[in-house]
Amino acid sequence: MKRESIRSAGTGSDPFDEFVSARYQSLLGGAFLITGDVHDARDLLHDALARVYPRRGVIRDPGAAEGYVRMTMVRTHVSRWRRTRREVLTPFLPDTPAPAVDARDERLEVALRTLPPRQRAAVVLRYYVDLPVARVAEELGCSQATAKTHLARAMRALRQELAPAREMVGHGG
Repeated sequence: MKRESIRSAGTGSDPFDEFVSARYQSLLGGAFLITGDVHDARDLLHDALARVYPRRGVIRDPGAAEGYVRMTMVRTHVSRWRRTRREVLTPFLPDTPAPAVDARDERLEVALRTLPPRQRAAVVLRYYVDLPVARVAEELGCSQATAKTHLARAMRALRQELAPAREMVGHGG
């Protein structure tokens, strides 16, 4: 029996288009966590989709397409970061608001934006995409020890950033 790829599922419609329609918001949310900017997130996602689309025929499991796109986003972002080696943070909210989140998620999102790009990418890969440390290191192009260092520093910074609210909650306001 011939295995079908995401290119030709035999339905007549393009399975890749269906995949993009179904998972676009989730992928955009991941791109936003990586970049910290809604415009950069859209650019990153569109670049990743443009890179994955011609190779969609090699994706044997349609369920794996999201992983391919997420890894392509991370690799593309790291490549851009290596080229520019700078990040511009802004205190202003994006033009288009993110989907409704509770206050903890919003504070985490803000705290993530304060991290350097490689630390932010490490956190997103490890805790949002749920990759093991070895894969995080592979995706960042560094050793496992360096990936662990990025994660440890990022988590320390996030804890410090988020600690004041925890203390206030613990003391009744």
